[in-house]
Amino acid sequence: MGLIYGILGLVAMIIIHEFGHFIAARAVGVEVTRFSIGFGPVLLKYKPKVTEYALSLIPLGGYVKMKGEEIDERNEADTEGAFFAQPVWKRMVIVFAGPFFNIFSAIIFFAVAYSIGVPTLAPTIGKIQPNSPAYIAGIKPNDTIIAINSKRIKTWSEMSKTIKLYPDKEITLTVKRGEKILKLKAKPKAEEIKDLLGYKERVGLLGIIPSGATLKIRYNPIKGVVMGVKKTIFITKITLLGIVRLLERAIPSSSIGGPIMIVDVASKAAQSGLAAFLMFAAIISINLGILNLLPIPILDGGHLMFFTIEAIRKKPVSEKVQENFQKIGIALLLALMLFAFMNDFKRYGVTKYIKNHVEHIEGK
Repeated sequence: MGLIYGILGLVAMIIIHEFGHFIAARAVGVEVTRFSIGFGPVLLKYKPKVTEYALSLIPLGGYVKMKGEEIDERNEADTEGAFFAQPVWKRMVIVFAGPFFNIFSAIIFFAVAYSIGVPTLAPTIGKIQPNSPAYIAGIKPNDTIIAINSKRIKTWSEMSKTIKLYPDKEITLTVKRGEKILKLKAKPKAEEIKDLLGYKERVGLLGIIPSGATLKIRYNPIKGVVMGVKKTIFITKITLLGIVRLLERAIPSSSIGGPIMIVDVASKAAQSGLAAFLMFAAIISINLGILNLLPIPILDGGHLMFFTIEAIRKKPVSEKVQENFQKIGIALLLALMLFAFMNDFKRYGVTKYIKNHVEHIEGK
């Protein structure tokens, strides 16, 4: 069941993206001839009026086809509702709307998740490393840290972030042990670690491991929206910096994942509850939006790049140049997809899984 949720989540992100293009095209008067979820042969289709809605065989993408969008379909005698005949700003709005809807939808996903209640680790100690600052301070398993230097602590994440701010500096921990409330002094050990982006930082560590106990933090709808905006901005910044760090090779390329990883993580998130699934969906939606804004021909960012040049030059980039760059863009995109799939195969041992599955069917 989790796998189904994972696939549906991925398809939902695609629908949101294409709906952005669709609604923007309709808003500025461009005729949409087809709205398709998936690529390849059409499995189902429905055409109530002008637009044909289709479900295609390969659910790894989707597209909105507009009148006069393809070069070989342009008819200078029939420009009404045609994409190519629109002012450059309208074409930019249509193209930008897809990634924008992905990023904007993340705010909604986060807001709903925070309103439902996001499962998170409680600040309860599971294990203590021998001779660590926590051990020396007298912290014991099952202790719950409720404050640091009189600052209220609700989650393990809050506790960890606060402790990291005090390398080799004494802090006061308010600890709940059974029915007792204790005050303990500890000096987090200073260590140099790498964060998610590969940057080195000097932080304080106590030498503790979480118990695994969880709790739900709920916010009212208004606070949920505020939290959703903040989280979306944070994930957007992290994603952009992550791309830069990948190009600088500070982050290993093996961290790049493809559809298999997305579906797997989404299915696990779905099993953890609706809030966890929505949080993951929001992150994927942001990544999809940013990926599409990269200035690579064939992606939305590539189209925006050509339209920007057109706006500056007061005339469009030649069709020949666009075609050549789109070929390069397709090659780059296919290479990236292949690389992501190969990482997935290595990460999940897909080849071994298929081999074992076949052997099981054959009764070996």
